[in-house]
Amino acid sequence: MRGTWAVILIEVAALSCASGPPAPGAAAPLPTATPAPTPATQVEEGSSSQAAVLVEATTERAGIAWENDWIYRHYGRFRKKNVALANQDGRKLDVITVELADHSEKVVYFDITNFFGK
Repeated sequence: MRGTWAVILIEVAALSCASGPPAPGAAAPLPTATPAPTPATQVEEGSSSQAAVLVEATTERAGIAWENDWIYRHYGRFRKKNVALANQDGRKLDVITVELADHSEKVVYFDITNFFGK
């Protein structure tokens, strides 16, 4: 005959109502957790021209393949909807709009100064 086992987890929280120090021999109260500081606003890589992803390629063909691979690794399946070239502070940028698998759109900025025109 098979028996059924039930596991019950009971969590006990100790609350201290006394305002003074603990009695001798009593357990010391547990330290309270301090929340980790919230980091300053973190900019998503590739989300703007200032946060453009630096493409480490030396030819246009290798650079385009590198961009496609980066987009796939970060967002999964995608379809390019638009590709534009921008120039900011002497840097050449690819501004790529993609449609993701969930049909949302994402704009990704790539710094292509290293391989532009090669």
